[in-house]
Amino acid sequence: MIKFDTIYWLFLSPALLLYVYYRFRFKKNDAVPYAPLQYKKPARIRFPLRHVKLFIEALVLFAVFLALTEPHKLLERNMVIDRGLDIVMALDVSASMQAADFPPNRLEFLKKISSSFIERNNTSRIGVFIFARDVFSQTPLTTDHSILQDLIKGIGFAVIDHNESGGTAIGDAILAASDSLIKNKKEGRDQVLIIITDGENSHGVDPLLAAHYAKSKNIRLYVVGVAGEEPVPVYVDGSPYLTPSGETLITSLDDTQLKTIAREAGGKFYRAKNSKVLEQIFDELSRMERTPIEIKKLSDKISYVPHISIGIFLLFSIWLILDGFFIRRPMR
Repeated sequence: MIKFDTIYWLFLSPALLLYVYYRFRFKKNDAVPYAPLQYKKPARIRFPLRHVKLFIEALVLFAVFLALTEPHKLLERNMVIDRGLDIVMALDVSASMQAADFPPNRLEFLKKISSSFIERNNTSRIGVFIFARDVFSQTPLTTDHSILQDLIKGIGFAVIDHNESGGTAIGDAILAASDSLIKNKKEGRDQVLIIITDGENSHGVDPLLAAHYAKSKNIRLYVVGVAGEEPVPVYVDGSPYLTPSGETLITSLDDTQLKTIAREAGGKFYRAKNSKVLEQIFDELSRMERTPIEIKKLSDKISYVPHISIGIFLLFSIWLILDGFFIRRPMR
């Protein structure tokens, strides 16, 4: 349906009749055809050019009035902003994540499965934390997954100072991520916390207490262990990573503690040997409750003013051609 923003301009259109009457009645001799160089019996013109010109003038003026009314069409639709889950991913970036049992290293493997998870879970709000001894928020819950993908790509060994923040504080990561979910709680919408790590807790809050806290807030906790079966040395840029005692860091995954953390929170533990671990988590998430974040009524305004403007330009061009090439005004 066509609508008008300022329809009162059309009320001036009757004035066009007065304009046409004035031009037709009092301007009959305003132009004459070009005189031929030699006498020739003039051809009969059934419809004088001045009438065509007058008709075009009236059309142009009417089109101007019509454009001033801003005619447009509205296309309305309802859009569900989001019908997914609220998910926070806490990613371990400690020095041991440089171990190469997952080529090229654990951290790159973590980034790969995290990126795949975000790509496949595109209807959810997702937030990202990284942690070692300290916890850092990368982004709160958001549906802008392109930003999330860029953040994941930017995670690297040098993203934190390992001399200051070396270690693994799983408990602190659970608390920080849980608080982020709680602050953004949407009624009737399930919340999920995914911890991806390769080690035991070595700093901060007892992770079992943090897991119990998450459970008390109805946050579903999934713990993903990223490590091979055998202990491996850690190298950074081709050089061994040294502990404070000067020895090369050797890392392995004792999943006993991680299983206990998941069990305490009423969640699940997964050993990530390859990206298939995502399939298991997706199966779990598919059974959780999804509530729309927001339903918006959207209207797309399609304006007809550009089309009318083109018509005015074409008509005025024809008018100029008639006025300049075919009709000459007498000298006064």
